[in-house]
Amino acid sequence: MKNLRKVWFSFVITAGILWMSIACRGPMNLQDGGSGPPFGGGDPNVATSSPVKHLIVVVFQNRSFDHLFGKYPAPAGQTVNAAGPGSPGWTQQDANGNSVSPTLLSDPNSPDLTHNHASYLASYNNGAMDGFAKTEGVQSMGFFDSSTMGVSTFYSYASQFALADNYFSSALTSAPAQMFYAVSATDNDVAFSTQPIYGPCNQPDAAATANTSPNVGDQMTQKNVGWIWFHEGYGQCGNYVPQQNPFQYFTSTQGSDHIQDLSLFYQQLASGQTPSVSFVQMAPSHSGHPGSSSITAAASWLDQFVKQVQSSASWNDTAILVIWDEGGGWYDHVPPPQLDSQGLGIRVPMMVISPLAKKGIVYHNLADHTSILKFIQWNWGLSSLNARNSNTQIDDLRGMFTF
Repeated sequence: MKNLRKVWFSFVITAGILWMSIACRGPMNLQDGGSGPPFGGGDPNVATSSPVKHLIVVVFQNRSFDHLFGKYPAPAGQTVNAAGPGSPGWTQQDANGNSVSPTLLSDPNSPDLTHNHASYLASYNNGAMDGFAKTEGVQSMGFFDSSTMGVSTFYSYASQFALADNYFSSALTSAPAQMFYAVSATDNDVAFSTQPIYGPCNQPDAAATANTSPNVGDQMTQKNVGWIWFHEGYGQCGNYVPQQNPFQYFTSTQGSDHIQDLSLFYQQLASGQTPSVSFVQMAPSHSGHPGSSSITAAASWLDQFVKQVQSSASWNDTAILVIWDEGGGWYDHVPPPQLDSQGLGIRVPMMVISPLAKKGIVYHNLADHTSILKFIQWNWGLSSLNARNSNTQIDDLRGMFTF
């Protein structure tokens, strides 16, 4: 009996440790990087409207266009809408009444600025774009150029492929709203950040609710288009930011095989089984998020990622869309058009890296994160989800390609 009690006690302790591990990390099959469905659970031969058979959306964090690409040297015959003397907000007052203008940053590490709905509204200041220094501090007026290690990597890819200079975040707020727009064209009018109600790694939040809006993941699943949200360090609590994964919020997609660790992407890339649509979110150390990742680390990550995709068998029919989710509190001079009560938000960089992209162009059509949704829907024959999704003022990015 004594030995039996020991065995039972050992079993209870082991089970408890296992349960706590699962609770922290989430469903184990989504963490091991080796159990995802081939082709994202869909048919790789589903018809497309373009030669793009593999779309990869890479999401960086919290940099405005002027902050990162304001000193981008446009290729011959191209122009870039960059801030300069006389631009909205070029000279503004800080909290002490001092006059402030943009200044060059030499340190690739930068502080994490306030980036909530209230601070964005104050910085935007009804389109004057002159509230950044007062709201965020003088550091918000800082910008990079090619003298900072890594920035030239971003500039190089932009010059080889296509850069958009009229692309905006979707709302004057922070995550998870931005990626909600990329996959569902609505944040359900919630202009503040919340935790997902589903795990892994979510924190208690009285405002957390189940998102039941229709999303493009549901659409692709119904059409047998394979897709996966790949997240570096998925479920590794402390290194994984659940607010950056929109599909963890949706009842229909949370905890599913369509959310996988990024390590699986590389395995599928090597075996020729990447899904038709891949979303890629890096861990904080690679995402370029101020306070967590330097610009140098983010650029280095992108360079190795693109080179791996370029060396794969699927490169010739692949398009990589590189976006920054929001401005992060950094100054930008272009007033975002206010299409509805939620946005648009602050202008951010966006690139298309693909053998099918127009080479060395700067694209000027009005676009935002819903443009990604529009492109997916057009290419794979999916319908619009709502009014923002159908807004004809917003481009679907087809003009950045050669087809």
